[in-house]
Amino acid sequence: MAHGSVSIARMTAGLVLALSVAALSGCAAFTTGYAVLDREAAPADALPDAFVEQDSGDVADLSSARFVGEHSGSSLWLLRGVDQGSICMLAHQDETVGNMVCGGDGGPVEMSGPAGHFVTVPDDYPTPDGATRISDNVYALSP
Repeated sequence: MAHGSVSIARMTAGLVLALSVAALSGCAAFTTGYAVLDREAAPADALPDAFVEQDSGDVADLSSARFVGEHSGSSLWLLRGVDQGSICMLAHQDETVGNMVCGGDGGPVEMSGPAGHFVTVPDDYPTPDGATRISDNVYALSP
């Protein structure tokens, strides 16, 4: 009888291990990311001097900035937030018109202001309804 208890315990441990591996694999399948932030920085990724002078880097990691495109006079960058699991988007027109927003990296982060109305989404996320594609991760929205 003791041998049977050991066998049941081993089977239970094996089942728990298998379920744990399956659960972790499932989580990895739904992991979101922003491939643009994983590429090497290029000269075009440099943030505007006026923004760098005004921003202390308390919210976003300025060295992670990657230029993603332009729309209606606004230049757009994605950056990693200083808080783990956050993403930031900067829209900049000139020294007087620009804004930045940060949010969780697992879903859309929307911004609306004088520089425009934009949304950032993780890789392989569905295109927002009625949006104009600027890059794989950034879309312009109608006001």
